[in-house]
Amino acid sequence: MNPISTIRDEALSLPSAKSLSIVVFPRKKNYPKCPHCELMFMKEIDLKTHLEDDQWEQYIHSNFQGCLTCEECCLFFDSSKGYMQHYGKVHETKYKYSKCSQCPKKFKNKYAVKFHMKQVHQKTTRENCPSCGKVFYNKYLIPKHLLKCSNGKFESIKNSIAN
Repeated sequence: MNPISTIRDEALSLPSAKSLSIVVFPRKKNYPKCPHCELMFMKEIDLKTHLEDDQWEQYIHSNFQGCLTCEECCLFFDSSKGYMQHYGKVHETKYKYSKCSQCPKKFKNKYAVKFHMKQVHQKTTRENCPSCGKVFYNKYLIPKHLLKCSNGKFESIKNSIAN
């Protein structure tokens, strides 16, 4: 008997494979975990595919009670604002472009315009480097700058930003 034909016959009898993103080496992120077999997945939708319907409902009820759910991609949100931003950015197919009232830029949704206004025109998100005083759009740009600016004194300055 030919071993290759036997393997091919066995492979054809198997159910179709589902592509799931399983986490093998977890980092700091809190990955969704199967409550039954402890497998970790990259996304909630992969966990949903892994679980039976009643198991999925039980998982949602125990972990996300009171949260808003995006039914299309299985993401959960604590606030309606977060859900609306997500839906507008990811799932909205027909865009009602929103214009900035102070410059000619256009955005896909009103939340992007609000963020643009705060960051660019009102300058409320601006932060200064504690070492040299250089101004940045937001505090998230400072740590990378500090590696160059402070010549290895990153940790002490990072702690001063957090306070």
